Amino acid sequence: MIDVGSSAGDYRRAYCSDFLSSIELIPLEMNHNSLIAQNPTISVHDSLIFVWSIISYSNLPMISDLHVFNLSGKFKNKIGGIGQGPGEYPGILSFFINHNKSTVYIYDGRNIHEYTFNGKFIGSFRLPRPNDKPLDNISHLENDLFVGSLPYRYGNTNNYCLFDRTGNIVKWFPSRYFNDNDMLFLPMWLSAGKTFRIDSDLHVKDFVNDTIYAITSSNLQPAYVFDFGKYAYPLEKINDEGKIKIKPVDRDDANRLYMYIREIFGTQKYLFYSTYIPSILPRPKSRPFFLNDSEIPQDQFVRGIYNIAVNTNILLDTDKYLQNGLVNDMNGGLSFFPKYYAGDNVVVDIWQAHNMKEILTEEYFSTIKIKDQQAHQKLRDLLKTLKEDDNPVVVIAKLK
Repeated sequence: MIDVGSSAGDYRRAYCSDFLSSIELIPLEMNHNSLIAQNPTISVHDSLIFVWSIISYSNLPMISDLHVFNLSGKFKNKIGGIGQGPGEYPGILSFFINHNKSTVYIYDGRNIHEYTFNGKFIGSFRLPRPNDKPLDNISHLENDLFVGSLPYRYGNTNNYCLFDRTGNIVKWFPSRYFNDNDMLFLPMWLSAGKTFRIDSDLHVKDFVNDTIYAITSSNLQPAYVFDFGKYAYPLEKINDEGKIKIKPVDRDDANRLYMYIREIFGTQKYLFYSTYIPSILPRPKSRPFFLNDSEIPQDQFVRGIYNIAVNTNILLDTDKYLQNGLVNDMNGGLSFFPKYYAGDNVVVDIWQAHNMKEILTEEYFSTIKIKDQQAHQKLRDLLKTLKEDDNPVVVIAKLK
């Protein structure tokens, strides 16, 4: 049981040196084939870095690309491309790795396309559409089995399902939760969350009862539960069979009263997550979207870390420069918060070049007691050549 409710409003600073033993910076090569946009999604596997981002031009449609780099940051190739021909896709909604075959899948909303790591097209198949509704949060489980989910809408009585590459649903996991059609407001987050993998085990997150399940032998096994206490979304048990009704609330009450988990991934030692803080609670300050904003907004989403071994949980405060991760006292760089777990206690973050150039000044360095001077000097050397419009820098760290 992860006690998040009692941590609400109590935000703390935490430091990289308390969690990490090493940190390495990998600037990604930038050329006309490898331009990375804001808010990229990243995976690291088999000595390769996979980065997906969406680039939008003022008078052109959005272009969505999946790029591959090596661990030196050198661009290797793209995976597929936009189009309607063989090996092409209309766009990317997500991508995920088959760790057994060393292939990568791209999900475009209706189809899954499979490629080798060097971009060679293997084949495509169409996803099932139960009751003509789209599956979401697609991921590879094992062999030729995949996982998908349906939200608590449309009156469906199921949530997660397993399906194969022929598009057939192999197994449904019935949901204990349901909602009436006359609900005043049903947030989109009242559904299954994105999957995440801890080494070989795939985990899924159910937003309503806030349980993390491990998929073991094609069964759901409860592993962790987030406890929001009085800030939990209201539910109502309605019969002795354990069926639970999602109570209707209006939009203002949902935003004002209730917490929920937005993003999560785990390692063998920690769970890293982001939680929504309702407006009735104090919130940390946030970096403004425009740097010259005169008013500093509050951060609705706060990052948290759960230590599995000692069963402790903290919510992170922002620092003087309004960063919301671990204070980087390792190399003196930007705050660190993992966005991907690569196995073997290796966690990965990604920093935007313009943020590094803006924040990492002599004044900033003077506020931090830096523990690894060699890593700090490598950071300084990188800053000398880094330009504001360069590709992001991948940060690979080892957990203690």
